[in-house]
Amino acid sequence: MPSSVLLEEFCPLGPVTGCHEIRVRRSQAVFALWEAWEQEVGRVCPVPFWAVVWPAAQVLARFILDQPDIVRGKEVIEIGCGGGVASIAAAGARTVTANDVDPVALEIACQNAAHNRVYMQFDSENHIETGSVGQAQLVLCSDFFYTKKDSLALTSLLEKCRDRSVTILIGDGGRAFVPSDYREILREEWVDTDWHLEGREKRTVKILRY
Repeated sequence: MPSSVLLEEFCPLGPVTGCHEIRVRRSQAVFALWEAWEQEVGRVCPVPFWAVVWPAAQVLARFILDQPDIVRGKEVIEIGCGGGVASIAAAGARTVTANDVDPVALEIACQNAAHNRVYMQFDSENHIETGSVGQAQLVLCSDFFYTKKDSLALTSLLEKCRDRSVTILIGDGGRAFVPSDYREILREEWVDTDWHLEGREKRTVKILRY
């Protein structure tokens, strides 16, 4: 875990673009953060994906904030929550579980939840491997479908959820392996991106009901 001093310098709290109700730790210089983190702990560290509010997470959070009835009264789980932006947006649900297999991401999500004064549960279970999301009635995921193997595995889990009439919302920023058999597009918009991370200045993000 990066120290609090390092986080304050390279990943301070700030409003989420398009969701100014939410403030989370976010870095404007991810590679500098990554380098400083490795120097601090003296070993190789994973890429700090949790330091970025990715385009699809941003749009999914805004979608939930605009339509709170989507989560109200439901048991919600976000798979691959990163910094937990969509989970924070879903705080009006009966229960919210922020899930990620990266323990640092979960700690950052925990800090973000505390800063936003919302309560949620945190879960490090690999649900793709276990093939279950428990009693969840709504599954959220965003900016996940980068690699074929992991994407196919998650899609298999989502198919099982869909067969049990679980609602599934996917925030997709045009990633290569997003499932194509979704039911409908609920929102679509262009959003600004970090050129150094994305290789482009804008991305089309779609909110899919799977």
